[in-house]
Amino acid sequence: MCPVCASGKCELDWIRSACVYDDASRMAMLPFKHSGRIAYARFMSRAMLWSLRDIDVSNIDFVMPVPLARRRLFKRGYNQATLLARPIARVLGLKLEFDSVRRKYRPDMGHLNSRQRAQNIHNVFDVVRPENIQGKNILLVDDVMTSGATFSELRRVLINAGAAHVYGVTFCRVVRSV
Repeated sequence: MCPVCASGKCELDWIRSACVYDDASRMAMLPFKHSGRIAYARFMSRAMLWSLRDIDVSNIDFVMPVPLARRRLFKRGYNQATLLARPIARVLGLKLEFDSVRRKYRPDMGHLNSRQRAQNIHNVFDVVRPENIQGKNILLVDDVMTSGATFSELRRVLINAGAAHVYGVTFCRVVRSV
């Protein structure tokens, strides 16, 4: 369990990660995210599914990739979270939902500390189809969890829109002391 979860500061109902962000996972993550190595999504999503093996996912209504701002999507050409979420949804037999929440553009957070990340991500998500969210149990998918700010803010927005529960899964997680 990561220090954030152990401290009780994680706001999701639960979150799982396939691995810790280290030199080995970085060798997969950076080319996948920034150099178009989208074929990496296949083994990364399998590892993410493996991390869910002991979780009862029968109450989850749909899988939602963390939205990417349109400007970043245009520049990169793909949303890495969507590439990971598709096979996860397919294997779990769940719908993939990516039209209900929109993300506003904010500068890259790679160089920010935890407090700055939380400030940068605040009010960045908009629920554009709340009727799709109300009463639902949602599995969020992203590539990496660094501070948890993105998951926390997206959860806040989804719960305010009427979601029942919000869970998460990532390929890797940065582990720091709290």
